[in-house]
Amino acid sequence: MKFIKTFGTKNLIIMVLLLSILVFGIFSLNNISSSKEEEMTKNIETAILSAAIQCYALEGSYPPDIVYLVQNYGLIVDERIYFVFYDIQGSNMMPNVAVFKR
Repeated sequence: MKFIKTFGTKNLIIMVLLLSILVFGIFSLNNISSSKEEEMTKNIETAILSAAIQCYALEGSYPPDIVYLVQNYGLIVDERIYFVFYDIQGSNMMPNVAVFKR
């Protein structure tokens, strides 16, 4: 009680409000960061599928693996950060692609 009298009720309320705003801001930044990561993996997935479709349009078959897309279609994926799952069922069937952050 002595602390409240010395510090002042008004100042205590201001400190609590500022602390609440700070905590809310930290949680908001964390949510923004995680949604950006999800968006980035989705963009990489889309780029891989676009390159595979371009390969199919030009060559008549889907590429056998990601390495082919990197070497022949300029695809760039940082494999230190992302794991790419590329599964092809046949040369005339669109591959299944999934990208995960390591």
